[in-house]
Amino acid sequence: MSDRDSELEPLDDSQQFDDPSPIPDGEQPREHRPAPEELAVEAQAEPTGDIASDVTLTDREAAANEAAEAGRRAERRDLVRWGLRALAGAAAAALGLGAVLAAGAVPQDARVEAEAPSSLVQPASPLQSRLCAGPALRIGTADGADALAVASLAEPEVAVGSLGGEVAQDRVEIAGSGDGAQPGGEAVVQSDEASALSAAQSLELDSEAARGYAASECAEPRLEQWLVGGSTRTGRQAVLTIANASDVAASVDVTVYGAEGQVSSVGSTGIAVQAGTEVALDLAAIAPDVPDVVVQVSAVGAPVAAHLQQVTTRGLERGGFEVIDPVPALDTAVLPGVTVSEPTGLETQEGYDDTVPVLRLLSPTGGPVRIVFQSDDGATIESAGSLEAGRVTDFPLEELPIGTLAIRVEADAPVVAGARTVAIAGEGLDFDWVAGGQPRSGTSAIAVPGGPGATLHIVSAAAEAQEITVDGAMVQLPAGGVHEQRVDSGSVEVAGEQLVVAVAYRSASEAGGFTASPQGPAAEGVRVLH
Repeated sequence: MSDRDSELEPLDDSQQFDDPSPIPDGEQPREHRPAPEELAVEAQAEPTGDIASDVTLTDREAAANEAAEAGRRAERRDLVRWGLRALAGAAAAALGLGAVLAAGAVPQDARVEAEAPSSLVQPASPLQSRLCAGPALRIGTADGADALAVASLAEPEVAVGSLGGEVAQDRVEIAGSGDGAQPGGEAVVQSDEASALSAAQSLELDSEAARGYAASECAEPRLEQWLVGGSTRTGRQAVLTIANASDVAASVDVTVYGAEGQVSSVGSTGIAVQAGTEVALDLAAIAPDVPDVVVQVSAVGAPVAAHLQQVTTRGLERGGFEVIDPVPALDTAVLPGVTVSEPTGLETQEGYDDTVPVLRLLSPTGGPVRIVFQSDDGATIESAGSLEAGRVTDFPLEELPIGTLAIRVEADAPVVAGARTVAIAGEGLDFDWVAGGQPRSGTSAIAVPGGPGATLHIVSAAAEAQEITVDGAMVQLPAGGVHEQRVDSGSVEVAGEQLVVAVAYRSASEAGGFTASPQGPAAEGVRVLH
Protein backbone atom coordinates (compact mmCIF):
# COMPACT_ATOMS: atom_id res chain seq x y z
CA MET A 1 0.00 0.00 0.00
CA SER A 2 1.30 3.40 -0.91
CA ASP A 3 1.78 6.27 1.55
CA ARG A 4 -1.20 8.08 0.05
CA ASP A 5 -3.46 5.03 0.58
CA SER A 6 -2.36 4.74 4.21
CA GLU A 7 -3.56 8.27 4.85
CA LEU A 8 -7.19 7.33 4.00
CA GLU A 9 -9.69 6.63 6.80
CA PRO A 10 -10.30 2.89 7.49
CA LEU A 11 -13.43 1.35 6.00
CA ASP A 12 -16.21 0.18 8.30
CA ASP A 13 -18.56 -2.82 7.84
CA SER A 14 -21.27 -0.73 6.18
CA GLN A 15 -19.12 -0.18 3.12
CA GLN A 16 -19.62 -3.10 0.77
CA PHE A 17 -17.98 -3.62 -2.61
CA ASP A 18 -19.04 -5.69 -5.57
CA ASP A 19 -15.46 -6.86 -5.94
CA PRO A 20 -13.13 -6.59 -2.93
CA SER A 21 -10.06 -7.33 -5.01
CA PRO A 22 -7.43 -4.59 -5.22
CA ILE A 23 -7.45 -2.20 -8.20
CA PRO A 24 -4.27 -2.10 -10.22
CA ASP A 25 -2.74 1.36 -10.67
CA GLY A 26 -3.19 1.39 -14.43
CA GLU A 27 -6.85 0.29 -14.41
CA GLN A 28 -9.64 2.77 -15.17
CA PRO A 29 -12.51 3.34 -12.70
CA ARG A 30 -15.27 0.74 -12.89
CA GLU A 31 -18.84 1.63 -13.65
CA HIS A 32 -21.25 0.75 -10.82
CA ARG A 33 -24.15 -1.56 -11.68
CA PRO A 34 -27.02 -1.39 -9.13
CA ALA A 35 -27.96 -4.72 -7.50
CA PRO A 36 -31.57 -6.03 -7.77
CA GLU A 37 -32.13 -5.17 -4.11
CA GLU A 38 -31.24 -1.54 -4.79
CA LEU A 39 -33.59 -1.34 -7.76
CA ALA A 40 -36.44 -2.79 -5.71
CA VAL A 41 -35.98 -0.30 -2.91
CA GLU A 42 -35.91 2.61 -5.38
CA ALA A 43 -39.06 1.37 -7.09
CA GLN A 44 -40.93 1.17 -3.79
CA ALA A 45 -39.76 4.70 -2.92
CA GLU A 46 -40.93 6.26 -6.20
CA PRO A 47 -43.08 9.24 -5.14
CA THR A 48 -46.68 9.41 -6.35
CA GLY A 49 -47.73 12.58 -4.54
CA ASP A 50 -46.42 15.88 -3.32
CA ILE A 51 -43.35 15.16 -1.24
CA ALA A 52 -43.31 18.75 -0.06
CA SER A 53 -46.59 18.25 1.89
CA ASP A 54 -46.87 14.48 2.39
CA VAL A 55 -44.77 13.28 5.33
CA THR A 56 -45.10 9.61 4.30
CA LEU A 57 -43.83 10.36 0.87
CA THR A 58 -40.98 12.35 2.35
CA ASP A 59 -39.94 9.41 4.58
CA ARG A 60 -40.10 7.02 1.65
CA GLU A 61 -37.98 9.40 -0.45
CA ALA A 62 -35.40 9.61 2.32
CA ALA A 63 -35.27 5.81 2.59
CA ALA A 64 -34.80 5.45 -1.14
CA ASN A 65 -32.02 8.02 -1.15
CA GLU A 66 -30.26 6.23 1.70
CA ALA A 67 -30.46 2.90 -0.12
CA ALA A 68 -29.16 4.41 -3.35
CA GLU A 69 -26.35 6.16 -1.50
CA ALA A 70 -25.29 2.87 0.11
CA GLY A 71 -25.01 1.35 -3.32
CA ARG A 72 -22.95 4.21 -4.71
CA ARG A 73 -20.32 4.15 -1.95
CA ALA A 74 -18.51 1.37 -3.78
CA GLU A 75 -18.40 3.51 -6.91
CA ARG A 76 -16.86 6.37 -4.95
CA ARG A 77 -14.31 3.97 -3.42
CA ASP A 78 -13.19 2.98 -6.91
CA LEU A 79 -12.84 6.60 -7.91
CA VAL A 80 -10.98 7.74 -4.82
CA ARG A 81 -7.63 6.45 -5.97
CA TRP A 82 -7.91 8.22 -9.35
CA GLY A 83 -9.12 11.35 -7.66
CA LEU A 84 -6.12 11.40 -5.32
CA ARG A 85 -3.73 11.17 -8.24
CA ALA A 86 -5.36 14.15 -9.98
CA LEU A 87 -5.65 16.16 -6.77
CA ALA A 88 -1.98 15.77 -6.03
CA GLY A 89 -1.07 17.86 -9.10
CA ALA A 90 -3.99 20.25 -8.72
CA ALA A 91 -3.10 20.92 -5.08
CA ALA A 92 0.33 22.17 -6.04
CA ALA A 93 -1.16 24.59 -8.60
CA ALA A 94 -3.87 25.69 -6.19
CA LEU A 95 -1.25 26.32 -3.53
CA GLY A 96 0.51 28.83 -5.79
CA LEU A 97 -2.75 30.42 -6.91
CA GLY A 98 -3.98 30.63 -3.35
CA ALA A 99 -0.81 32.40 -2.31
CA VAL A 100 -1.38 35.04 -4.98
CA LEU A 101 -5.06 35.52 -4.15
CA ALA A 102 -4.42 35.59 -0.44
CA ALA A 103 -1.93 38.44 -0.79
CA GLY A 104 -4.83 40.88 -0.79
CA ALA A 105 -5.95 39.49 2.55
CA VAL A 106 -2.58 39.90 4.26
CA PRO A 107 -2.56 42.82 6.71
CA GLN A 108 -0.96 45.94 5.25
CA ASP A 109 1.77 46.06 7.87
CA ALA A 110 2.77 42.45 7.07
CA ARG A 111 3.24 43.01 3.35
CA VAL A 112 6.56 43.64 1.64
CA GLU A 113 6.02 45.90 -1.35
CA ALA A 114 8.80 46.28 -3.90
CA GLU A 115 9.08 49.14 -6.40
CA ALA A 116 11.27 49.20 -9.44
CA PRO A 117 14.33 51.39 -8.83
CA SER A 118 14.07 54.68 -10.69
CA SER A 119 15.54 58.15 -10.82
CA LEU A 120 14.17 61.53 -11.90
CA VAL A 121 16.29 63.08 -14.61
CA GLN A 122 15.90 66.86 -14.75
CA PRO A 123 16.89 68.97 -17.77
CA ALA A 124 20.49 70.13 -17.54
CA SER A 125 19.20 73.72 -17.78
CA PRO A 126 15.83 75.35 -18.44
CA LEU A 127 15.51 76.31 -22.09
CA GLN A 128 13.19 78.93 -23.54
CA SER A 129 12.98 80.25 -27.07
CA ARG A 130 11.32 83.13 -28.90
CA LEU A 131 11.03 83.77 -32.64
CA CYS A 132 10.72 87.28 -34.06
CA ALA A 133 8.82 88.33 -37.18
CA GLY A 134 11.99 89.48 -38.92
CA PRO A 135 12.40 92.09 -41.65
CA ALA A 136 9.54 93.80 -43.45
CA LEU A 137 8.94 91.73 -46.57
CA ARG A 138 7.46 92.20 -49.99
CA ILE A 139 6.43 89.24 -52.11
CA GLY A 140 6.72 89.71 -55.85
CA THR A 141 8.75 92.18 -57.86
CA ALA A 142 7.49 95.69 -58.51
CA ASP A 143 7.21 95.01 -62.25
CA GLY A 144 5.34 91.76 -61.64
CA ALA A 145 7.94 89.66 -63.42
CA ASP A 146 8.39 87.30 -60.47
CA ALA A 147 5.34 86.84 -58.27
CA LEU A 148 7.20 84.57 -55.83
CA ALA A 149 10.28 86.71 -55.21
CA VAL A 150 10.79 87.74 -51.59
CA ALA A 151 12.46 91.07 -50.87
CA SER A 152 13.42 92.70 -47.59
CA LEU A 153 12.22 96.31 -47.19
CA ALA A 154 13.54 97.14 -43.70
CA GLU A 155 15.50 95.46 -40.89
CA PRO A 156 14.16 95.33 -37.32
CA GLU A 157 15.65 96.34 -33.99
CA VAL A 158 15.41 93.52 -31.40
CA ALA A 159 15.28 94.01 -27.63
CA VAL A 160 15.53 91.22 -25.04
CA GLY A 161 14.21 91.16 -21.48
CA SER A 162 15.71 88.56 -19.14
CA LEU A 163 16.25 88.16 -15.41
CA GLY A 164 19.29 85.96 -15.80
CA GLY A 165 20.71 82.97 -17.57
CA GLU A 166 22.57 82.74 -20.84
CA VAL A 167 20.83 84.37 -23.82
CA ALA A 168 21.87 83.49 -27.38
CA GLN A 169 20.57 85.02 -30.60
CA ASP A 170 20.60 83.65 -34.13
CA ARG A 171 18.56 84.10 -37.29
CA VAL A 172 16.60 81.66 -39.39
CA GLU A 173 16.89 81.69 -43.16
CA ILE A 174 14.03 82.65 -45.45
CA ALA A 175 13.18 79.63 -47.57
CA GLY A 176 13.38 80.11 -51.32
CA SER A 177 15.65 83.13 -51.09
CA GLY A 178 18.18 81.47 -53.38
CA ASP A 179 21.93 81.49 -53.02
CA GLY A 180 21.80 84.80 -51.16
CA ALA A 181 20.48 83.00 -48.04
CA GLN A 182 18.37 85.97 -47.01
CA PRO A 183 18.10 86.16 -43.19
CA GLY A 184 14.67 86.00 -41.60
CA GLY A 185 13.50 86.48 -38.03
CA GLU A 186 15.68 86.49 -34.95
CA ALA A 187 15.70 83.35 -32.79
CA VAL A 188 16.30 84.18 -29.11
CA VAL A 189 17.16 81.34 -26.72
CA GLN A 190 17.64 81.52 -22.94
CA SER A 191 19.16 78.72 -20.86
CA ASP A 192 20.13 78.20 -17.20
CA GLU A 193 17.23 80.34 -15.95
CA ALA A 194 13.59 79.42 -15.28
CA SER A 195 12.26 83.00 -15.26
CA ALA A 196 10.21 84.32 -18.16
CA LEU A 197 12.05 85.39 -21.30
CA SER A 198 10.81 88.39 -23.26
CA ALA A 199 11.88 89.56 -26.70
CA ALA A 200 10.35 92.09 -29.08
CA GLN A 201 11.26 93.89 -32.26
CA SER A 202 10.39 97.19 -33.88
CA LEU A 203 10.99 98.62 -37.31
CA GLU A 204 10.21 101.79 -39.19
CA LEU A 205 9.34 101.42 -42.84
CA ASP A 206 9.74 104.32 -45.24
CA SER A 207 9.97 103.42 -48.89
CA GLU A 208 8.28 104.49 -52.09
CA ALA A 209 5.70 101.72 -51.69
CA ALA A 210 5.03 101.80 -47.96
CA ARG A 211 5.60 103.69 -44.73
CA GLY A 212 4.73 103.13 -41.10
CA TYR A 213 5.96 101.87 -37.76
CA ALA A 214 5.44 98.39 -36.27
CA ALA A 215 6.39 96.74 -32.99
CA SER A 216 5.77 93.05 -32.36
CA GLU A 217 6.56 90.43 -29.76
CA CYS A 218 8.94 87.62 -30.59
CA ALA A 219 6.59 84.69 -30.10
CA GLU A 220 7.04 81.42 -28.29
CA PRO A 221 6.78 78.58 -30.86
CA ARG A 222 3.49 76.69 -30.66
CA LEU A 223 1.61 73.97 -32.51
CA GLU A 224 -1.50 76.14 -32.87
CA GLN A 225 -1.93 79.91 -32.97
CA TRP A 226 -4.27 82.58 -34.29
CA LEU A 227 -3.60 85.92 -35.97
CA VAL A 228 -6.40 88.47 -35.58
CA GLY A 229 -6.24 91.41 -37.97
CA GLY A 230 -5.31 92.33 -41.48
CA SER A 231 -6.98 92.31 -44.88
CA THR A 232 -6.42 90.94 -48.39
CA ARG A 233 -8.65 93.42 -50.22
CA THR A 234 -7.25 95.55 -53.01
CA GLY A 235 -4.35 97.71 -51.88
CA ARG A 236 -3.57 95.58 -48.80
CA GLN A 237 -0.75 93.10 -49.05
CA ALA A 238 -0.64 90.62 -46.18
CA VAL A 239 2.48 88.48 -45.84
CA LEU A 240 2.26 85.48 -43.52
CA THR A 241 5.62 84.40 -42.08
CA ILE A 242 6.06 81.00 -40.42
CA ALA A 243 9.38 80.36 -38.70
CA ASN A 244 10.78 77.05 -37.48
CA ALA A 245 13.94 77.24 -35.37
CA SER A 246 13.87 73.60 -34.26
CA ASP A 247 16.01 70.74 -35.56
CA VAL A 248 13.17 68.96 -37.36
CA ALA A 249 10.82 69.96 -40.15
CA ALA A 250 7.21 71.04 -39.57
CA SER A 251 4.11 70.57 -41.68
CA VAL A 252 1.73 73.51 -41.41
CA ASP A 253 -1.93 74.06 -42.28
CA VAL A 254 -3.24 77.61 -42.75
CA THR A 255 -6.95 78.36 -42.39
CA VAL A 256 -8.40 81.80 -43.16
CA TYR A 257 -11.71 83.06 -41.75
CA GLY A 258 -13.78 86.05 -42.82
CA ALA A 259 -17.20 87.53 -42.19
CA GLU A 260 -18.81 84.71 -44.17
CA GLY A 261 -16.93 81.96 -42.35
CA GLN A 262 -14.02 79.78 -43.36
CA VAL A 263 -12.56 80.76 -46.72
CA SER A 264 -12.06 78.03 -49.31
CA SER A 265 -8.46 77.93 -50.42
CA VAL A 266 -5.97 75.86 -52.38
CA GLY A 267 -2.41 75.11 -51.33
CA SER A 268 -2.92 76.07 -47.70
CA THR A 269 -2.34 72.62 -46.17
CA GLY A 270 0.78 70.56 -45.74
CA ILE A 271 3.11 73.54 -46.09
CA ALA A 272 6.64 72.31 -45.41
CA VAL A 273 8.74 74.51 -43.11
CA GLN A 274 12.20 73.02 -42.89
CA ALA A 275 14.33 73.18 -39.75
CA GLY A 276 16.01 76.55 -39.26
CA THR A 277 13.98 78.29 -41.95
CA GLU A 278 11.14 80.79 -42.35
CA VAL A 279 8.44 80.57 -45.02
CA ALA A 280 6.81 83.75 -46.38
CA LEU A 281 3.39 83.45 -48.04
CA ASP A 282 1.24 86.00 -49.80
CA LEU A 283 -2.04 85.58 -47.92
CA ALA A 284 -4.01 86.96 -50.88
CA ALA A 285 -2.89 83.93 -52.89
CA ILE A 286 -4.61 81.72 -50.32
CA ALA A 287 -7.64 83.89 -49.52
CA PRO A 288 -8.09 86.85 -51.89
CA ASP A 289 -10.35 89.84 -51.23
CA VAL A 290 -11.13 89.16 -47.56
CA PRO A 291 -11.48 92.52 -45.79
CA ASP A 292 -11.64 91.16 -42.22
CA VAL A 293 -9.08 88.43 -41.74
CA VAL A 294 -8.43 85.95 -38.93
CA VAL A 295 -5.81 83.27 -39.63
CA GLN A 296 -5.36 79.93 -37.88
CA VAL A 297 -1.94 78.26 -38.12
CA SER A 298 -1.64 74.60 -37.08
CA ALA A 299 1.62 72.66 -37.16
CA VAL A 300 2.74 69.06 -36.70
CA GLY A 301 6.27 67.78 -36.37
CA ALA A 302 7.63 70.89 -34.66
CA PRO A 303 6.21 74.07 -33.09
CA VAL A 304 6.41 77.24 -35.17
CA ALA A 305 5.96 80.99 -34.71
CA ALA A 306 3.71 82.86 -37.13
CA HIS A 307 3.31 86.60 -37.76
CA LEU A 308 1.24 88.54 -40.26
CA GLN A 309 2.67 91.64 -41.92
CA GLN A 310 0.38 94.09 -43.69
CA VAL A 311 1.19 97.02 -45.94
CA THR A 312 -1.67 99.34 -46.97
CA THR A 313 -1.68 101.54 -50.04
CA ARG A 314 -4.55 103.54 -51.51
CA GLY A 315 -3.64 104.42 -55.03
CA LEU A 316 -0.39 106.34 -54.64
CA GLU A 317 -0.92 107.06 -50.94
CA ARG A 318 0.96 104.98 -48.42
CA GLY A 319 -1.46 103.88 -45.70
CA GLY A 320 0.67 102.26 -43.01
CA PHE A 321 2.50 99.11 -41.99
CA GLU A 322 1.81 96.61 -39.19
CA VAL A 323 3.00 93.25 -37.81
CA ILE A 324 0.26 91.18 -36.15
CA ASP A 325 1.23 88.82 -33.32
CA PRO A 326 -0.16 85.32 -32.67
CA VAL A 327 -2.61 84.60 -29.82
CA PRO A 328 -4.18 81.42 -28.39
CA ALA A 329 -7.91 80.67 -28.50
CA LEU A 330 -9.22 80.83 -24.90
CA ASP A 331 -12.50 81.84 -23.27
CA THR A 332 -11.06 85.17 -22.04
CA ALA A 333 -8.88 87.86 -23.57
CA VAL A 334 -7.68 91.23 -22.32
CA LEU A 335 -6.55 94.00 -24.68
CA PRO A 336 -4.55 96.74 -22.89
CA GLY A 337 -3.86 100.20 -24.29
CA VAL A 338 -6.46 100.41 -27.07
CA THR A 339 -6.57 104.01 -28.32
CA VAL A 340 -9.87 105.44 -29.53
CA SER A 341 -9.03 108.57 -31.50
CA GLU A 342 -11.32 111.38 -32.55
CA PRO A 343 -12.93 110.87 -35.99
CA THR A 344 -11.46 112.99 -38.77
CA GLY A 345 -14.07 112.38 -41.42
CA LEU A 346 -11.51 110.60 -43.58
CA GLU A 347 -13.30 107.30 -42.96
CA THR A 348 -16.26 108.53 -45.01
CA GLN A 349 -14.19 108.60 -48.20
CA GLU A 350 -14.08 105.67 -50.56
CA GLY A 351 -11.40 103.15 -49.62
CA TYR A 352 -10.83 104.65 -46.16
CA ASP A 353 -13.43 102.70 -44.22
CA ASP A 354 -10.63 100.80 -42.43
CA THR A 355 -9.23 103.96 -40.84
CA VAL A 356 -11.54 103.65 -37.81
CA PRO A 357 -10.90 101.71 -34.57
CA VAL A 358 -12.65 98.32 -34.36
CA LEU A 359 -12.71 95.25 -32.12
CA ARG A 360 -12.42 92.03 -34.13
CA LEU A 361 -13.66 88.75 -32.63
CA LEU A 362 -13.91 85.16 -33.76
CA SER A 363 -15.21 82.10 -31.94
CA PRO A 364 -14.59 78.80 -33.74
CA THR A 365 -17.70 77.29 -32.12
CA GLY A 366 -19.79 80.42 -31.49
CA GLY A 367 -21.82 81.38 -28.44
CA PRO A 368 -22.48 84.25 -26.02
CA VAL A 369 -19.82 86.91 -25.49
CA ARG A 370 -19.50 89.72 -22.93
CA ILE A 371 -17.32 92.79 -23.49
CA VAL A 372 -16.22 95.36 -20.89
CA PHE A 373 -14.61 98.63 -21.98
CA GLN A 374 -12.69 100.26 -19.14
CA SER A 375 -11.06 103.71 -19.21
CA ASP A 376 -8.02 104.69 -17.17
CA ASP A 377 -10.22 106.41 -14.58
CA GLY A 378 -12.08 103.14 -13.84
CA ALA A 379 -15.29 103.95 -15.70
CA THR A 380 -16.71 100.94 -17.57
CA ILE A 381 -19.16 100.27 -20.38
CA GLU A 382 -20.48 96.75 -20.81
CA SER A 383 -21.97 95.03 -23.82
CA ALA A 384 -23.20 91.50 -24.51
CA GLY A 385 -24.07 89.59 -27.64
CA SER A 386 -23.57 86.34 -29.47
CA LEU A 387 -20.95 85.20 -31.97
CA GLU A 388 -21.71 82.96 -34.93
CA ALA A 389 -19.43 79.96 -35.20
CA GLY A 390 -16.47 80.55 -37.49
CA ARG A 391 -17.56 84.04 -38.59
CA VAL A 392 -15.39 87.11 -38.06
CA THR A 393 -17.20 90.03 -36.43
CA ASP A 394 -15.96 93.63 -36.32
CA PHE A 395 -17.40 95.92 -33.61
CA PRO A 396 -16.85 99.65 -34.38
CA LEU A 397 -15.38 101.59 -31.45
CA GLU A 398 -15.78 105.18 -32.62
CA GLU A 399 -18.87 105.65 -30.45
CA LEU A 400 -16.84 105.04 -27.28
CA PRO A 401 -15.26 107.87 -25.30
CA ILE A 402 -12.03 109.26 -26.76
CA GLY A 403 -8.92 108.01 -24.98
CA THR A 404 -7.15 104.81 -23.99
CA LEU A 405 -9.22 101.77 -23.05
CA ALA A 406 -8.67 98.30 -21.66
CA ILE A 407 -11.02 95.81 -23.30
CA ARG A 408 -12.00 92.57 -21.56
CA VAL A 409 -13.64 89.79 -23.59
CA GLU A 410 -15.35 86.84 -21.90
CA ALA A 411 -17.06 84.03 -23.77
CA ASP A 412 -18.56 80.63 -23.04
CA ALA A 413 -16.28 79.06 -25.65
CA PRO A 414 -12.77 79.75 -26.97
CA VAL A 415 -12.48 83.14 -28.64
CA VAL A 416 -9.71 85.22 -30.25
CA ALA A 417 -9.64 89.01 -30.19
CA GLY A 418 -7.74 91.95 -31.67
CA ALA A 419 -8.36 95.69 -31.85
CA ARG A 420 -7.32 98.11 -34.58
CA THR A 421 -6.16 101.59 -33.66
CA VAL A 422 -5.20 104.30 -36.15
CA ALA A 423 -2.99 107.38 -36.30
CA ILE A 424 -3.98 110.03 -38.82
CA ALA A 425 -2.01 113.20 -39.42
CA GLY A 426 -0.80 115.35 -42.26
CA GLU A 427 2.48 113.43 -42.30
CA GLY A 428 0.72 110.21 -43.11
CA LEU A 429 -1.47 107.34 -41.90
CA ASP A 430 -0.61 104.33 -39.79
CA PHE A 431 -2.43 101.60 -37.87
CA ASP A 432 -1.82 98.98 -35.19
CA TRP A 433 -3.53 95.74 -34.18
CA VAL A 434 -3.56 95.19 -30.39
CA ALA A 435 -3.55 91.48 -29.58
CA GLY A 436 -5.74 89.97 -26.88
CA GLY A 437 -3.49 88.83 -24.04
CA GLN A 438 -3.50 86.52 -21.03
CA PRO A 439 -2.40 87.22 -17.42
CA ARG A 440 1.10 86.54 -16.15
CA SER A 441 2.28 86.30 -12.54
CA GLY A 442 5.60 86.76 -10.80
CA THR A 443 8.48 88.95 -11.94
CA SER A 444 9.22 89.56 -15.60
CA ALA A 445 11.61 91.71 -17.60
CA ILE A 446 9.52 93.02 -20.50
CA ALA A 447 11.52 93.84 -23.63
CA VAL A 448 11.06 97.41 -24.91
CA PRO A 449 12.44 98.05 -28.42
CA GLY A 450 12.87 101.60 -29.60
CA GLY A 451 9.92 103.61 -30.89
CA PRO A 452 7.88 106.80 -30.53
CA GLY A 453 6.36 107.45 -27.09
CA ALA A 454 6.82 103.97 -25.63
CA THR A 455 4.14 103.47 -22.94
CA LEU A 456 3.69 100.51 -20.58
CA HIS A 457 0.07 99.42 -20.06
CA ILE A 458 -0.87 97.05 -17.20
CA VAL A 459 -4.32 95.56 -16.57
CA SER A 460 -5.02 93.55 -13.42
CA ALA A 461 -7.07 90.39 -13.83
CA ALA A 462 -6.91 89.69 -10.08
CA ALA A 463 -10.04 89.74 -7.94
CA GLU A 464 -8.33 91.70 -5.14
CA ALA A 465 -6.27 94.86 -4.88
CA GLN A 466 -2.52 94.41 -4.89
CA GLU A 467 0.75 96.26 -4.77
CA ILE A 468 2.83 95.76 -7.89
CA THR A 469 6.29 97.01 -8.75
CA VAL A 470 7.45 98.63 -11.98
CA ASP A 471 11.23 98.92 -12.14
CA GLY A 472 11.33 98.80 -8.35
CA ALA A 473 8.66 101.48 -7.80
CA MET A 474 5.55 100.47 -5.85
CA VAL A 475 2.19 100.91 -7.56
CA GLN A 476 -1.17 100.35 -5.86
CA LEU A 477 -3.46 98.56 -8.29
CA PRO A 478 -7.11 97.91 -7.38
CA ALA A 479 -8.91 94.72 -8.37
CA GLY A 480 -9.39 94.88 -12.13
CA GLY A 481 -7.48 98.17 -12.22
CA VAL A 482 -5.33 99.64 -15.00
CA HIS A 483 -2.00 101.44 -14.92
CA GLU A 484 0.11 103.14 -17.59
CA GLN A 485 3.43 104.95 -17.64
CA ARG A 486 6.11 105.97 -20.10
CA VAL A 487 9.16 103.71 -20.32
CA ASP A 488 12.59 103.83 -21.94
CA SER A 489 13.85 101.39 -24.51
CA GLY A 490 15.66 98.30 -23.28
CA SER A 491 13.55 96.40 -20.76
CA VAL A 492 11.27 97.12 -17.81
CA GLU A 493 10.86 94.86 -14.79
CA VAL A 494 7.28 94.20 -13.67
CA ALA A 495 6.20 92.14 -10.63
CA GLY A 496 2.66 91.24 -9.59
CA GLU A 497 -0.11 88.65 -9.85
CA GLN A 498 -2.47 88.10 -12.77
CA LEU A 499 -1.21 91.05 -14.83
CA VAL A 500 -1.76 91.60 -18.55
CA VAL A 501 1.10 93.74 -19.87
CA ALA A 502 1.47 95.60 -23.16
CA VAL A 503 3.82 98.17 -24.67
CA ALA A 504 2.29 100.74 -27.03
CA TYR A 505 3.97 103.31 -29.30
CA ARG A 506 2.32 106.36 -30.74
CA SER A 507 2.94 109.64 -32.50
CA ALA A 508 0.70 111.81 -34.64
CA SER A 509 1.25 109.64 -37.71
CA GLU A 510 2.63 106.37 -36.28
CA ALA A 511 1.10 103.59 -34.19
CA GLY A 512 2.45 100.26 -33.00
CA GLY A 513 2.74 97.96 -30.03
CA PHE A 514 2.47 94.43 -28.69
CA THR A 515 0.91 92.48 -25.81
CA ALA A 516 3.36 90.40 -23.80
CA SER A 517 2.34 86.75 -23.76
CA PRO A 518 2.71 84.64 -20.61
CA GLN A 519 5.48 82.11 -20.38
CA GLY A 520 4.57 78.62 -21.54
CA PRO A 521 5.02 75.54 -19.35
CA ALA A 522 8.60 74.75 -18.46
CA ALA A 523 10.18 71.47 -19.44
CA GLU A 524 9.70 68.76 -16.80
CA GLY A 525 11.98 65.97 -15.69
CA VAL A 526 11.68 62.37 -16.92
CA ARG A 527 11.55 59.39 -14.52
CA VAL A 528 13.82 56.57 -15.72
CA LEU A 529 13.33 52.95 -14.51
CA HIS A 530 16.50 50.95 -13.92
